[in-house]
Amino acid sequence: MRLTHSFARLLPLLTLAGLAACGGPKTDQSAENKAANAAEIVTNAAVNAVNEVVLDTAPAPVPQNFDSLGKIRIGATLREMEHEGLAVAGQDEPLDEESTCTYATFKDMPDLAVMMDGERIARIDVGDKRHEGPGGLRVGQSEAEALKRLGGKARVELHPYTGPEGHYLVVHEDGAPRGLIAETDGKQVQSWRIGQWEQVQWIEGCA
Repeated sequence: MRLTHSFARLLPLLTLAGLAACGGPKTDQSAENKAANAAEIVTNAAVNAVNEVVLDTAPAPVPQNFDSLGKIRIGATLREMEHEGLAVAGQDEPLDEESTCTYATFKDMPDLAVMMDGERIARIDVGDKRHEGPGGLRVGQSEAEALKRLGGKARVELHPYTGPEGHYLVVHEDGAPRGLIAETDGKQVQSWRIGQWEQVQWIEGCA
């Protein structure tokens, strides 16, 4: 952040603008015009410096990529993932005959699982700091750092099981089909998930 540096440049510009506007004794119209032009140039420079300060201090926007993590894509089938070079380690069975929800895992990704809705991936669950989420979110980050990474888009809610100490960091716009929830113990990120908003909200996975 260049707040101090920008204001250090801004103050002399504002001083020069005032001096240029006031000028000295006016001898003719030409001198007045020159003073006015100088004041306008310096004032424009001062305005640009102020805009730079605002841009420097505003939170960075978070890429709203709740569609994928590396090669894993929401909406894809496991067969399509295998064609992308991912080896499926296993897939469990639905809890009952009416359920279409299962979980699948990939080899060499022990702390990552995908929730399936029928044949298609509906949600990605991450419990390992090796995988980077939207805005640079990672397991193990402090809650404060995670909120910063999410660019002020997240709202903090009580974790349904570990609150009030534990929290949910929720990123979702009204009506959007997909979103993100990160779980914390109040200090550090423990896990996070992205995908179809309906399934992302399910507290106990397929249960």
